[in-house]
Amino acid sequence: MEGWFYKMDDDKIVLLPAKNKNFRLASNDNIKFNVDQIRSISLHKKNSVLKGTLLGLGIGAVTGIIIGFASGDDKKEPYYDYNQDPFGVGNFIVSINNAFAMTAGEKALAGGISLGVSGAIIGTIIGAVAKKKFIIGGKKEVYRDLQGDLMKRLIVQ
Repeated sequence: MEGWFYKMDDDKIVLLPAKNKNFRLASNDNIKFNVDQIRSISLHKKNSVLKGTLLGLGIGAVTGIIIGFASGDDKKEPYYDYNQDPFGVGNFIVSINNAFAMTAGEKALAGGISLGVSGAIIGTIIGAVAKKKFIIGGKKEVYRDLQGDLMKRLIVQ
């Protein structure tokens, strides 16, 4: 059964139906479970996927920008004189090398984008799978032992 964790006491847990997102309009269609009916409770935070995505994007982008600026500008090599290289092969190799030379700003931009996207993907995955599972097994003693931790999560969410 899925729903919004609404309130709890020593003998039961009350959920709002999953479709009811307005906590102030809690009505008579609340779902109540006695402790002996509960096998386990899985909780995940509201908007955890979005928060994970944004956090991963931010950390990745900042890291990429810092690495890009810290690595500095690439040095461009001067072209060879044709008197030293009659076939121009050296100039071709130097031009290829210079084509990939980047300034620190270009590296920061490329690193910020690539690490930002990578961080967003990783943050999305972590946010999607992050949840806490409490195994009750219908036992009041176990429920009462975990009640403090459940109450903390009820308040935080």
